[in-house]
Formats: sequence, C-alpha cells, structure tokens
Amino acid sequence: MSGLGDVLLNSAAPTDRKRMTLAHELGHLVLHSQEVTPGLEREAGEFAAEFLMPIEVIRTQLRNLKHGRLHDLKREWGVSMQALIERAYDARLMTAAERANLYRALSGRGWRTHEPVSDELPPEHAELAQHVGQALSAKGLTSDDIAHLAGFASDEDNQLFRPGIRQLRSV
Repeated sequence: MSGLGDVLLNSAAPTDRKRMTLAHELGHLVLHSQEVTPGLEREAGEFAAEFLMPIEVIRTQLRNLKHGRLHDLKREWGVSMQALIERAYDARLMTAAERANLYRALSGRGWRTHEPVSDELPPEHAELAQHVGQALSAKGLTSDDIAHLAGFASDEDNQLFRPGIRQLRSV
C-alpha cells in the first residue's frame, strides 16, 4: 500500500497493467485510509475490478468468454486479458475448469507474460486531482485552504490537489 498521494509506477509496464495498478492503489486510498483490514489486498483488487469493469455493465460481454474475444474486450475496457478472465470468474460467469482452460490457452501462446494488444492502448495521464486543485484555486481558495479541505496538515503535505503538480511518478 502506498502513502497518500504517492504511487510509484513502472514506466515500462503496459497501459492495461498501469490502469489496474492505479485502480488497486485507489482502492487502498478509498477503503483503507482510516482502517486496515485483514483482507485489504483482496478488497483493493475487488475495488479495482469494479472501478474499471463494472459488473452490471460488462456482465453480458463476459458470458461464454472465449480466448478469441479477449482481444476485443481488452481494447474496449483497457485491462489485461487476465483481468477479464478473473472478472468473469469472480462474477461466477465461468467455472474453475473454464478459467484454467483459458489460462492454458494464454500460456500456450506466451501471453501470460506479454499479452497482445497492449501496445495499442494509449498511455493515460491522471488530470482530475490537478483540475480539482485548479478549480478550488480559481474560486479563491489558497493552497493552505485546499490542503486543509483535502485533509492534509499543510500545503507542503498536499501532493494530490495542487495545481500544476504531476500526480504520478514513473520509475
């Protein structure tokens, strides 16, 4: 789990992996900023899956999932094929045997370590927090006011809602 506002991201990772990592870390910020639970990693993963692939929206696309559809779904949802498989499995839209068969198919093609379509997904850049900071500043709030509203002790601690600050540091 990262500290509030600090997420280190592998700049070489494909966009689909970065999206899942960031959604997972967002899950920690939302779910675990006040309380650490025994299932925090599972909970953050579930949050990320629902955030990126809301089950009520994606459910019909995950029914009878075959490896041939994974390319199209990856393009549409911007997540890895493995994340799509796990989403279908967790939603009980496939059996353990069907899941294992899909993973065998991925492994047989060498896609467990390097999935196709990843290079087609454009990189994303987080802008919302910066826009929130700019909007608050435009309303006349000082940097200290914004930090206080966001729950930070001081402006120096607020690395999230500061206009002009990039949110992500790639490593």
